[in-house]
Amino acid sequence: MVLPQAVLKAASGGPTLVELKNGDSYSGTLAAVDNMMNIRLEEVVFTPRSEYRFEKLKECTIRGQFVKFIRFPDDLLGRVVAEEAATSRRGGGRGGGRGGRGAQGSGPSIRLAVPSNLVGAVIGKGGETIKRLSLETGARIEVAKDAPPTAPERNIFLSGPADAVEKAKGLIESMVRDRSSGYKSSGGGGAAGSGGPGGRRGSGGGGGGRGRGPR
Repeated sequence: MVLPQAVLKAASGGPTLVELKNGDSYSGTLAAVDNMMNIRLEEVVFTPRSEYRFEKLKECTIRGQFVKFIRFPDDLLGRVVAEEAATSRRGGGRGGGRGGRGAQGSGPSIRLAVPSNLVGAVIGKGGETIKRLSLETGARIEVAKDAPPTAPERNIFLSGPADAVEKAKGLIESMVRDRSSGYKSSGGGGAAGSGGPGGRRGSGGGGGGRGRGPR
């Protein structure tokens, strides 16, 4: 899982819900997150998948490889899009053109070959992910539609300003690497917390949380 840096930056300091691949969930204030999606939450409520009770933790760190999904406030994406649009207007827009690749500003156009089984992750449900990537980076992103159904790879074309194209290329490659490694990984723990009123260790095939309370 890889999220645009603008989304993570906007979410910092706000309420965040993280669910692990084993079903455990952590809800708290987003304190920090890095490029590998390792997350640190503060004032956390830990909810194990197998028990009908909650546990409060002062803070916890969650490794990105065990994250199933992250939920932010519903209006967060709208705020990010509005900020990106305002920034684009201040910068004089993205240039003109008559359409087609390269119409979104001048600059290079490159091609990425992505495994066919991962193209859907890049596009997202209803095209949501690819639209978000385009808004975040300022690059034009198009998936080739002429690939045979049995082709092992599909081409993704990026165009626009050089820095925008490089940013989009890095995000897509990182997403593909993350998804590819996710298919190969298996079970394992995902989070550690400290400072709560009690301690526990998660159980089950996936990981859990560890809490340390005052003695």
